[in-house]
Amino acid sequence: MKQGSFGKFVARIRRRLFELRVGWEICHKIFPHMNEEADHGYPFGSKDEMASSANRKSLAAESTLRLIEQTARKMGKAEGDAFRYIAYSDLNERMWMYLEFASQRVHPATCDSRDIATRAPA
Repeated sequence: MKQGSFGKFVARIRRRLFELRVGWEICHKIFPHMNEEADHGYPFGSKDEMASSANRKSLAAESTLRLIEQTARKMGKAEGDAFRYIAYSDLNERMWMYLEFASQRVHPATCDSRDIATRAPA
């Protein structure tokens, strides 16, 4: 089924709200928390602790995906397949939003010499 213009409009708003929420949390909650300007209740206080916490969250997400699969297999075949379809569609859409957000903030690996000033300003 094709998504109409209203559906595309809603999808753009949803994506924009997602970007605003994630950007806000990074800039206005995590960074102040890391700089000890505020306590937002995160379970880390340093860059290393944050990286370690992110690794634990990654492992937990992988475990949860396995549990979704295992639990869906215990459902009736048709219902389990329908459930898996809905769950993975939703999860994939959300993961793509994270990927798009991150991709927009990736710094170039190399520098194009055309972008470098060739002389100092007068």
